[in-house]
Amino acid sequence: MNRKIRVIHFGDKFGKAGATMHGVTKLLSWWFTRWDTSRFDMKLVGLRANDPGVPRIREVVPDVVCFERGIFDPRCLTDMLGVIRSYKADIVHLHGYAGADFGRIAAKLAGVPIVIHEHWVDPALPVYQGIADRLLAPWCDHAFAVSKSVRDFMIEKRHMRADRIEVLYNGAPLAEFSATTPGEIAALRRHWEIPEGRLLLGTVGRLDPQKGNTHLLDALARLVALGHDVGVMIVGDGPLAEPLRDQAQRLGIIDRVIFAGYQSNIAQLQSMFTVQVFPSLWEGTPLTLFEAMATARPIVSTDVDGLGEILRDGVDALVVAPGSGDTLAAALDGLLKDPLRREQLAQQAFAASRNHDISRMVERMQAVYETLAAGGVPSIAPT
Repeated sequence: MNRKIRVIHFGDKFGKAGATMHGVTKLLSWWFTRWDTSRFDMKLVGLRANDPGVPRIREVVPDVVCFERGIFDPRCLTDMLGVIRSYKADIVHLHGYAGADFGRIAAKLAGVPIVIHEHWVDPALPVYQGIADRLLAPWCDHAFAVSKSVRDFMIEKRHMRADRIEVLYNGAPLAEFSATTPGEIAALRRHWEIPEGRLLLGTVGRLDPQKGNTHLLDALARLVALGHDVGVMIVGDGPLAEPLRDQAQRLGIIDRVIFAGYQSNIAQLQSMFTVQVFPSLWEGTPLTLFEAMATARPIVSTDVDGLGEILRDGVDALVVAPGSGDTLAAALDGLLKDPLRREQLAQQAFAASRNHDISRMVERMQAVYETLAAGGVPSIAPT
């Protein structure tokens, strides 16, 4: 093929459940500044309306298209087919349930190779989606799973062919994570009115049940009862914002919890965290994990899905079972008392982060696109 390879990424939406922007949108924004534009021409399309995430993605992809359709609107099919044909797409890359359902049909009608990307393990897969996946299972030329647990989910619940699914872990743009100076950290602490000497736990992500922040607040109350001068910064927005505030009030720790809302300067905020905590109940592989590692933060995490696959307990993190504030508190108690141990874990996490640069993801996806555009069958890269 002499001209550039044309790829359309279709996604359901760019915001989620009251959150300004979710992880897939951030991931897309990183990808779309790193494609090799001498070889590829990329287009980004969302099926849903102009949700709060759209202005964020437009900062990176100004020509993003939003169909403003519902997830069951049959016009999604004709809209997608029209874009595929007018753009003369060589490949479609699909994200989300509606994107994968209508997208597989549209791409099949257009005779275009299909790539499906799954970003998480859904513990409540809708019944309709299981039916759709059974019917559409043959229509996928290659698939990416962001962890081994996600791959298992795709095989067992979404009925996809195992020999078409490749595990491709997420990453972060490591070059963007420069060291924050002690003076900058001090200024940030003053800005957020963090008392002198107080240790700070931090977590970043959507405020919904998946992220397990109720257990983090339980852990904070336990740590305060043990005598620690410690607080928590929760970065992100979402439907649990007010319930979490109410919980902090009931526990008597509201003065120790900073609800920071959506923030764009994640690396700077992470630099303030004494420990970054991932209390998730289920996951794919959260992008903030790689950001925390690249920022050289000591990490305490649950062992769910991609978190448990990337992190090594006792080497570059402390890893615990999910769903318990007491379990989190026990791990954090020892770590807050041991600055040397925190530094050891942080440096090991930083060293491990070098294996997870976002460029690795982009290079692998481009290699798959080239194989598919040439009429070949991509091999499954080893994890």
